[in-house]
Amino acid sequence: MANDNHKKTREAGKILREVKKEIKPTIKINSPVIEIAETIENKIKDKGGKPAFPCNISINNLAAHYTPTYQDQTKIQKGDLVKIDIGVHINGYIADSAFTLDFGDNEKIVKATEQALQKAIEIADNGAGTPINEISSAIEYEIKKQDLQPVVNLTGHGLNQWNTHVNPSIPNVKTNNNHKLKEGQVIAIEPFATNGSGRVRERGSSEIYSLKNKKTKTRNRRARKLLKTIKKQYKTLPFAKRWLQNQNHKKLDYTLKKLTQKGALRSYAPLYDKENSKVSQAEHTLIIHKNKAEKIT
Repeated sequence: MANDNHKKTREAGKILREVKKEIKPTIKINSPVIEIAETIENKIKDKGGKPAFPCNISINNLAAHYTPTYQDQTKIQKGDLVKIDIGVHINGYIADSAFTLDFGDNEKIVKATEQALQKAIEIADNGAGTPINEISSAIEYEIKKQDLQPVVNLTGHGLNQWNTHVNPSIPNVKTNNNHKLKEGQVIAIEPFATNGSGRVRERGSSEIYSLKNKKTKTRNRRARKLLKTIKKQYKTLPFAKRWLQNQNHKKLDYTLKKLTQKGALRSYAPLYDKENSKVSQAEHTLIIHKNKAEKIT
């Protein structure tokens, strides 16, 4: 990736840092999740960026892939463990970061992911050639030493222009992965810790979609129009159903369902651990250099 593109990634990271700093003190018990998400997304735009994906607000045993509906009534409750996952892009070059806010007695779970992320970044800071398995082993060790489980089927990932998940995959547990970090890569390291099973499953309907196949043909006029809007506004980045609020919602649901069935769109259902468990998340984006890793978020 050329330095010019790293410049855009850094700009996205700067915006993300500013948004995180501004938003954290405003999130309190009784804060509506729709207001949190829209405030974050609007701040990104006000600062000259665009959301790289819908703001994810995942509470308690909900680990990822939840963004509010356009009429969402959910509010932060006392005792909640709240993950906020934010993406910013400049011309498709992405910065991705997440943090967990504790409104109960969940300090140990929050600490586990923060320490795992810190240790993982220290290892990645050796730069190109660092074995990914060393990062994964450190994440697993830091979480398990708190008597918690890393989420085995959620991973860190690479970031490319207009693509939020590419190689390398960075698992949160030690695997047979023999890949090494490469100079110029942009990666997001993303530990998840839980007092549950350590494996998340899809449940519920999706509020997040992305373009999967640009060449899908459809005779439905509404579907063609929607695809044209998606390609123009979001390209291959994930978008929220609520971002299409100017559409008739019953017909929008039907059209999104049909386009997903045809393979034009990919849907992202919410990911849950078992009932009554809690999941925490921490994430930073790094640019990998020859002898170091540059944290940009």
